[in-house]
Amino acid sequence: MRRSRAAVLWMAGLVALLLAFSAGYALGSRAGVEAADPRNEGLRMLQSLSEALARQYIRKDLDWRALYDGAARGMLQALDDPYTAFFDAQGFRRFQEDFRGYFFGIGIFIEKQERRLLVVAPIENTPAWRAGLRPGDHITHIDGTPTAEMPIEEAVARIRGPRGTQVRLRIQRGERTFEVTITRDRIEITSVQGEEALSDRERQLLRGADLSYIRILAFNQDTADRFARQMVRVSQVQTQGLVLDLRSNPGGLVDQCTRVADFFVPSGPIVHEVDRDGRTRTLYATAREKYRKPVAVLVNEGTASCSEILAGALQDTGIAILVGQRTFGKGVITSVVDLPGGRGATITTAKYLTPKRRDIHRKGIQPDIVAGDRMEGKTPQELEAIRFEQLRRAVDALRRR
Repeated sequence: MRRSRAAVLWMAGLVALLLAFSAGYALGSRAGVEAADPRNEGLRMLQSLSEALARQYIRKDLDWRALYDGAARGMLQALDDPYTAFFDAQGFRRFQEDFRGYFFGIGIFIEKQERRLLVVAPIENTPAWRAGLRPGDHITHIDGTPTAEMPIEEAVARIRGPRGTQVRLRIQRGERTFEVTITRDRIEITSVQGEEALSDRERQLLRGADLSYIRILAFNQDTADRFARQMVRVSQVQTQGLVLDLRSNPGGLVDQCTRVADFFVPSGPIVHEVDRDGRTRTLYATAREKYRKPVAVLVNEGTASCSEILAGALQDTGIAILVGQRTFGKGVITSVVDLPGGRGATITTAKYLTPKRRDIHRKGIQPDIVAGDRMEGKTPQELEAIRFEQLRRAVDALRRR
């Protein structure tokens, strides 16, 4: 969620100072240091630099927390990995809100697509929704700071903030660029929904085909339990099949999506995780009771990360057909690291493979039935038409099974 221009400039200044200062320092007292462990050398570098600043810098009132936060941020930025990022204490608190089911912000799901910050979807009835943000919008600046070099975690932290405060976004929509100022509020995420998420026309379509419907918006701490309650409802009404909607789902917690997959996958792998040494950890389906009627999964370009794990597992095992657009293509797993002073970081630690060992990173998953269109640049009316067309194609496919 974070990589600010200020941090970039600060690190540039840090490197310049280091080059100017370390020459004399090395010549004076560190002969032969070239062969040192670069990590130890880096720590000594920061120590030497901080001592020089404390001793000689023109100002004495330095904010040391901000300086070291900038150094840590710059270090992870040098990895050029959009999913590895540092958080200061405030940013880390906001990041952790993701998994509680509520947060303070404007109510959008975002993803980083190359250097562009993409609005995957605004959450209905939130400030972002009321401000008219659309799926496919690109956020080019947050409060005047460009987002091109900003990790997604930093972007999230900058967009969030206390209720009642404002954030200014510059939006690119097609050829048009404009700014919008949005007041933050408490955002509740109901991660699993039933037919209440549908329009009257969509509900009629499903009921006419005697099908059930569940939508998963994100994988939070309570998603699997909420999904289980929806599945109880589905089993009680005894319909002929299920439409599982993962469109514009940005992902979340891996254990939650694998627990949902376990409702369907009869046996064998759900997902393989491969670490940097090539070691594989496989998560398997359990012996729990399974849903055995036909399933169609709705996907689009906003279906990312954990929702791709679920979609890939259901496609590879033949449990479901996928309908919609090619998915986002985030095939790596990030771990959360607690750091001193309430700070934290996310670090990419593994990639995942589908049960058939497909690597979908930066490729996405191709649906079995391509339907509708991508969301970018579409009007609300066009988006509604796309959503309905994808649902209609899913219903048609289930009728034939």
